[in-house]
Amino acid sequence: MFTAVLTRVRGLWVALVAGVALIVGVGLAAPANAAVPPEVIIADTFATRTVTADTFADYLFNVPAGNWTAVATLTARNNTATAAALACSFLIISESSTNNTSVVATVGPNGQLASLSSGTARAVATTGVVRLRCAATTATTNMSVFNVNIMATRVNAITRVNLG
Repeated sequence: MFTAVLTRVRGLWVALVAGVALIVGVGLAAPANAAVPPEVIIADTFATRTVTADTFADYLFNVPAGNWTAVATLTARNNTATAAALACSFLIISESSTNNTSVVATVGPNGQLASLSSGTARAVATTGVVRLRCAATTATTNMSVFNVNIMATRVNAITRVNLG
């Protein structure tokens, strides 16, 4: 009986000390370099958009402050009788600048398909925009863009390495 009372009193004492520590801000704290779980934003559509040299398709969404990497994939179909190029730019727009990547694929004539993918990374101080923009490169080309998927992931840090 005495042991049960002592255990209960110790349990209350531990709870009281933990409560006081929480109020005054003393206690366990995560180290400054603790890993932050990644945040992932996935944006996708199966809807078809028609692009020409004068009409482009834009796919975009906002991201909050942080370090972001993003990848995009899509499928394109050439609706004309000659092979033509589809040019896509992929970027993360921050408050002061952008970080672009571009990809161009030649799509065969008469309904042939091509897949494109691209990636980019950027530090965003306040709010940013992830944008994929695609257009045909010649005035007589008509293409369909569909199965678009964009995935943005917030990371702890971005390190750029010069390859050459």
